[in-house]
Amino acid sequence: MQWSDKMNDALDYLESNLLGKIDYSEAARIACCSLTRFQRMFAFMTDITVGDYVRFRKMSLAAEDMKNTDIKVIDLSLKYGYESPEAFTRAFQSFHGEPPTTVRKLGLSKNYPPISFQIKISGGSIMAGSNSLVRIEEMDNLKVVSFYENCDGPETPAWNQMKVWAVKNLNDYEVRRYIGFAPAGHHPAGEDNDYHEYNAQMILYGEERNGKTFFDVEVFDAPKGLFIVGDVVLNEFFDDGTIDIGTSMKTSSQIIYECMLDMGGYDLDFDGRTFLEEHIFPKEWFKAEDSSKVQTEFRLWLPIKKK
Repeated sequence: MQWSDKMNDALDYLESNLLGKIDYSEAARIACCSLTRFQRMFAFMTDITVGDYVRFRKMSLAAEDMKNTDIKVIDLSLKYGYESPEAFTRAFQSFHGEPPTTVRKLGLSKNYPPISFQIKISGGSIMAGSNSLVRIEEMDNLKVVSFYENCDGPETPAWNQMKVWAVKNLNDYEVRRYIGFAPAGHHPAGEDNDYHEYNAQMILYGEERNGKTFFDVEVFDAPKGLFIVGDVVLNEFFDDGTIDIGTSMKTSSQIIYECMLDMGGYDLDFDGRTFLEEHIFPKEWFKAEDSSKVQTEFRLWLPIKKK
């Protein structure tokens, strides 16, 4: 895929400028995309920001310099573009867990090798090495239990209903699959209106699907059709440092959409359908009194159709 080759060219630029000042706009130009798209695509493919990648590479090389040469810390900080030895030492210790002098004495350090993007389309998925960036999935003949709320803002009330019910009735609630969606959209009456209907659902298996109810909750058909599925990279933040889940979802959905275009053969299909949010809940989420404070992972399911 041509865009992966361009991303690798941008990686080569980063690697060749680790000892100087890196212009991230230049890296984006080499990748033939905007700086915003470059940063988003990089984080989507690697699960780290491009800034963190550069810092990890610098600290990895700096440790080798400490172990294999007599270079002074002040000269090492200048070599890798830090304004002061103190700033360099803080970054070094944050990465290696030990200050530069201890790494030199013990000869032990972390290693962060350079990465490369090896992308291929295989069986309806875009693969980065052995990892799937996005994949095509079809939902058909699945059944769910559903918990409905008319939410003002976050969909926490619907998921709290689900949590209380699951913990009460199931032994394996931690490994179930949970999906949610807003039938009329998250802002049905305009961008400033947060009131919206929301369904929090759990997929049923085996004989659980046969009855009209499951542990006193009505059984429904799950959403049907083709979807392109990708992880949400939680790399957007509010000013107070907390994760901006909504914006993270929007940026990840754009990357998933662009992957669909690169894959070819599909269009988005929002005619009577909506996107799904798959929630991957950690064990702590079910046990917490306030689950909104427990970090959850997400996947986005964008409805598609074959051209």
